[in-house]
Amino acid sequence: MRSLFAVAALLSVLLLAGCAARPLQPDTGIDWDRRAGMLATEPAWQARGRIAFKAGKDGGSGSMTWAQAGDEARITLSGPFGAGAYEIEWDDERIVVNSKKGEQVAAYTGRDAADRFLEAQLGWSFPARSIRYWLLGVADPEFASERRFDDDGWLAGIEQNGWAVAYSRFDTAGDYYMPGKVVIENDRARVKMVVDRWIF
Repeated sequence: MRSLFAVAALLSVLLLAGCAARPLQPDTGIDWDRRAGMLATEPAWQARGRIAFKAGKDGGSGSMTWAQAGDEARITLSGPFGAGAYEIEWDDERIVVNSKKGEQVAAYTGRDAADRFLEAQLGWSFPARSIRYWLLGVADPEFASERRFDDDGWLAGIEQNGWAVAYSRFDTAGDYYMPGKVVIENDRARVKMVVDRWIF
């Protein structure tokens, strides 16, 4: 059960390559709506980074690779979660969790599969589907949201479904400025993600 909690920690989070430092003179003319639309049409991307998760007395940290191709995601988690390594296959209709030995640990089907999996492991609801968007620095288009910007015009945060998503760094990756550090939290949990590499 402890190992499944660690896997749930990965999904309750969920990053990408060749990042350069944010310029000293920020481009305050970024059209954030246009950026969101362009990212929505990207056929595939990959995020490589580290995550830390805290919920009450439970928590952990480790490395993560997230490969997204259309609606299908393949997520690998490893590190000192106390859970070894896991590979998660996830799309709009199912989620399958395999151990590093290739043994199936859990499987759920249906559009809300990821949400039900997380609720079963954590004991409370987490908007799993929204993570795919939040990691990109984009609000989930299915729900109402509010965005905050800093004095230089950079996206500072998104408020959505009772969760606060904070961005404290953007790096260049391909044609985009992408999040380098993301924190997702509410009164129950806090997830911190540092992106080492974005690949498009």
